[in-house]
Amino acid sequence: MTSKDPIVGQKPENRLWAIFYLKLIKPVLTVKDTPHALALGIAIGLWISLTPTVGIQMTLVFVLGTIFKANRIAGVAMTWISNPVTFLPMYYGYYRIGLWPLGQEPISYATLQENAAEISGWDLVVYYFDVLGKPLWVGSLLVATVVALPAYPLCRRYFERREQKRRDLREVKPSKDRQTVTSEGN
Repeated sequence: MTSKDPIVGQKPENRLWAIFYLKLIKPVLTVKDTPHALALGIAIGLWISLTPTVGIQMTLVFVLGTIFKANRIAGVAMTWISNPVTFLPMYYGYYRIGLWPLGQEPISYATLQENAAEISGWDLVVYYFDVLGKPLWVGSLLVATVVALPAYPLCRRYFERREQKRRDLREVKPSKDRQTVTSEGN
């Protein structure tokens, strides 16, 4: 199909990219704040979005952004990385990564079912956390830290350059206006 979508303004095959750009990238690129606050907001948002905290991620980013004086808009936009489409593959990856430092082997679904039949109540919750939750959290914290730590300096450098370009444009524009006024006055 080659017709344009009137809402997004993109061909239907580009709709996902357009939505991604409009909902995640554009809000971050157009917000005005200091490079430090923007980069910190992105790093906090990335770190939170890469943890198994679906359902409370935006609240956590808002609270941490307020405490650390980070840009909360940029941080909240980053939480959209984990969503109903991405969180299952992400969580499985975290689980597999978390097994390695814990020295555990992956547990089969059949083993989970057998053990669940033998355990009940709070012991079952503790068992599931031990065999699934612990590796999930360890893996997610490793991935979140590895991704979020370099995000801060990279984003800060990007926003500092953007701010410098804006300053340069503001300095160039008034000088052109002055030249026009001076040449008209003579």
